[in-house]
Amino acid sequence: MENTELTVATWNTMWATASSPRGQRIRHLLREADADLLIVTEGQRDLLPDGGHVADAGTDWGYDTTAHPLRRKTLLWSRWPLTDLTTLPTGAGAGRVLTAIADAPLGPIRVLAVCIPWASAHVTTGRRDATNWSEHLECCGQIEKLAAQFDPRIPTIVAGDFNQRIPRRRQPIRVFERLLEVTDRWTLHTGGEVEHGPLIDHLASDLPCTGLRTWAGSDEAGKLSDHAGVVCTLRATI
Repeated sequence: MENTELTVATWNTMWATASSPRGQRIRHLLREADADLLIVTEGQRDLLPDGGHVADAGTDWGYDTTAHPLRRKTLLWSRWPLTDLTTLPTGAGAGRVLTAIADAPLGPIRVLAVCIPWASAHVTTGRRDATNWSEHLECCGQIEKLAAQFDPRIPTIVAGDFNQRIPRRRQPIRVFERLLEVTDRWTLHTGGEVEHGPLIDHLASDLPCTGLRTWAGSDEAGKLSDHAGVVCTLRATI
């Protein structure tokens, strides 16, 4: 058997565009991460590295995007071809959850890319038919059902905006425990005390993590995002 490493990064880019100074700085950081798999939330394709293979979770997450048709809640960039793409057409996960198989040289890797709704999603904006945390909890349930169908022989990486800080800060205990329950089948690599944490953007997998690095949501020129970014090195055995 041979150990092979792969690099996975995720960041919420707060709707930056590559034509803006902020977006140009974000794009530089995303390229600098040199990831094999990159999950960008609240972003656009023009922020992603050149080349590669790209998929997204869809264009409809219940908010009017007519003025910003290029926006996507969840984007997946891969160094390798992507197959077996699945998105959620309805419910809280619509436009937010994507799974795909990356055909890596070390073998197939399943990626579950997510942007789980924040506490007030569709409460006073969007459809205005939700209560606090209801969209978040519904999306967690959809992710749980999706993951139950995964082939356990294929390694899985989960990454994106979980919209909860880990360890818990102010979110209700029931909401925090529900997220932990849904992600319990994997090892969370980004919880606990990390630089620029506690994080909201997270990475979890059933592969060992051999390295982790974060970067701040601001630089010397000003604000980049309201989230910190994170990159993990994972080890796979072939």
